[in-house]
Amino acid sequence: MLSTPWRVNPLNSAAHGDPRMIRLLTPHPALMVESGERVLLAADLHLGMEYDLAKQGINIPYQWTRMLEELLHLLEEHRPDRLILVGDVKHGVPATSFQERREIPSFFEALLDAVDRVDVTRGNHDANIQRYLPDGVSLHSSKGVIIGDGFQVACLHGHAWPPPEIMAVDCVVMAHNHPTVMLNTPLGIRVTERAWVRGRCDPESLAKAFLEQDNVKTEGDPLEAFRENYLVEPGSPEIIIMPMFNDLLGGLPVNTESPKSLLGPLFRTDAVNMDDFDVYTLDGTYVGKVGFLRRRLESG
Repeated sequence: MLSTPWRVNPLNSAAHGDPRMIRLLTPHPALMVESGERVLLAADLHLGMEYDLAKQGINIPYQWTRMLEELLHLLEEHRPDRLILVGDVKHGVPATSFQERREIPSFFEALLDAVDRVDVTRGNHDANIQRYLPDGVSLHSSKGVIIGDGFQVACLHGHAWPPPEIMAVDCVVMAHNHPTVMLNTPLGIRVTERAWVRGRCDPESLAKAFLEQDNVKTEGDPLEAFRENYLVEPGSPEIIIMPMFNDLLGGLPVNTESPKSLLGPLFRTDAVNMDDFDVYTLDGTYVGKVGFLRRRLESG
């Protein structure tokens, strides 16, 4: 299996002898954070979606075993210290199906047999998931969890407002949008592929958005007001949007949507210029910036 390294911060470059980095576990929709501990991240499994589709008269093959085997394969090959599932582990909302209640405990028991620590950051589909997680699984709120020694990464699903502490981390990894990219082929046929999307937010705009969200009125420098109100030193974190682990889910082509139509409050602020974000396919191939890919698609 290939691994594509992303040196998210120039100070953490392997050229400087520093092993801290983020690696795409190509061609799988998972990544590894290496900073003090080795943490494998995956998101949007939507376990139990077969039951929901069956109620609509759509029958698809059983997916639990396939996704569990893929995760166990990644755990065996890469030997992380920890696994974090970045939200939407289950599918049923608001109710939890009988299938989910029956299968989720054994799914996580199998994961716990393969890795020392398993975490879940709550997604918008994870209502009541705490009832079905076995002992040994750590459940975090929708605000996520910050990991890393020196080089810090915030892991959160992305459907809710993040904590102000994300302004101080090096990288924010989120999911929720099921990002894909739509591409033209030489035959004139358009294809859609799951994609990784990464870019950097504007710190002043993000600081202002946090202050407005908390109804803090301020004049002057929003970064200084942010420091005073949250006692957090604001930086300019990079953002990585993860593709969905479950390939049967519908995806959002980032180059066909208006920049502010992405899901999640962070993307509805002026802090994120989606046209400037880079897009990679699951095999690690860089295909261009969102704005460029949108223009290419519109031009045919």
